[in-house]
Amino acid sequence: MGKTSAAGRGFALTNILAILVMLVLFAAVAISRLGGTDPQYNTQVAKLKNHLRYARMLAMEAQGAEQMRFWGISRDGQRYQLLVIEPAVNHLPRPLPGEEQLQVTADLLNFSEDFRAVFFDHQGRPHVGDPPRLAPADITVTLGYRPIRILRHTGAIP
Repeated sequence: MGKTSAAGRGFALTNILAILVMLVLFAAVAISRLGGTDPQYNTQVAKLKNHLRYARMLAMEAQGAEQMRFWGISRDGQRYQLLVIEPAVNHLPRPLPGEEQLQVTADLLNFSEDFRAVFFDHQGRPHVGDPPRLAPADITVTLGYRPIRILRHTGAIP
């Protein structure tokens, strides 16, 4: 009988390294997809996105450029509410759809410290500050696994 070489009996070192690299890549993808899957967290992110989109829709529907009225979301700690700024009146809180209280608690969200309030004009563009002025850059509302961004030129919330 002929002798078999050592290389023919098992895996080469390069084969083992290639398998380990693939396993590490698969593990990294799985961890990144599984992170932040807390249902309550995801619910709060989706709810806030919908409330921001609702404020934008109200601003675009309820006025023309001649009667400047801003609709937006204002944050106080881990709570936020819908506000309207009318020309003759200050900030007026309004109820959000599906909410029992004027303020909504979002205690699982990691709000950006820069985010205090965002308002939308009749074109749907985001404004910041008081009085509202056009946002100089995209607005980051939350940080972490699923950040919420508002695009500065259009007000779109991807």
